[in-house]
Amino acid sequence: MHDRYSTVRGRQLGVRLRELMAERHWGVREMSRRLDWPPTRISNMFYARRGTKYVDVVKMLTLMGVVGEEADEIYALCEDIDKFGLVESPLDRRRRRLRTLENFEAEASSIFAFQSNLIPGFMQTERYCRAQMESSVNLQGDLEGYVNRRMKRRDVLDQSQTQFEFVLHEFVLRLDFGGADLMAEQLYHLLRLVVRPDISIRIVPASAGPHVGASGGFALLEFEEADSVVYIDTEAVNLFLEDPEEIAMYGNLRRRLREQALTETDSRRFITDLVAELYPASDEGLQLQF
Repeated sequence: MHDRYSTVRGRQLGVRLRELMAERHWGVREMSRRLDWPPTRISNMFYARRGTKYVDVVKMLTLMGVVGEEADEIYALCEDIDKFGLVESPLDRRRRRLRTLENFEAEASSIFAFQSNLIPGFMQTERYCRAQMESSVNLQGDLEGYVNRRMKRRDVLDQSQTQFEFVLHEFVLRLDFGGADLMAEQLYHLLRLVVRPDISIRIVPASAGPHVGASGGFALLEFEEADSVVYIDTEAVNLFLEDPEEIAMYGNLRRRLREQALTETDSRRFITDLVAELYPASDEGLQLQF
């Protein structure tokens, strides 16, 4: 067991406090000077290494002039701060549904993701992303804003030391989200990514029959200095799990999916053959060496 952050709630509270201070161009030293606190007291709140007191959060927000709905949102994180798990609704006041996920993705040392219906967001091309979002019946707000946010999330592939492992069911590759040109572009993009040493892409073929991930996609995020988190995305909510028993269940699911998936080399061949089968007119001209 790591010297863990308190919980997902505590970690997210720390992130929000850091963001508010950054907006005011205050560092830890400036905040500690204004509150007459030792810097370690504030750092521990940022990273939730120790229990955070509600009254301390009140003092910080008051000092920064944070009031109204923004303050209410942060105080809500203080409630049940030691409780495992976090559910975020797309109807949250300030549309911060993706922020928790983005923060965890940036901090993770490894990310395992399984999908049975969609290309994971990290690996989506812009056209695939737009087509997928246009198919959502509950998309709220500006489509281009959502697309840009998704594309920005891809930066973590190049800006972090994270190891990525993706297991996709064959159906993900066959589900057409916008025509032959778009899908050929997307599959070739996967083939460009799969040769990177920090990215593993493996396919569960339909010929494998029933698979252990039939209940839906998930991501298992692991950290150097904190315990693991499982992320599940649904139409209604974002769900973060962190109870050790839940993490163990998804760790077992990961193990079983690895057993059912093709090897990395066979998966590359599988995707290449599928492109030739489904999109023979594609002029990408990508040549792969196995």
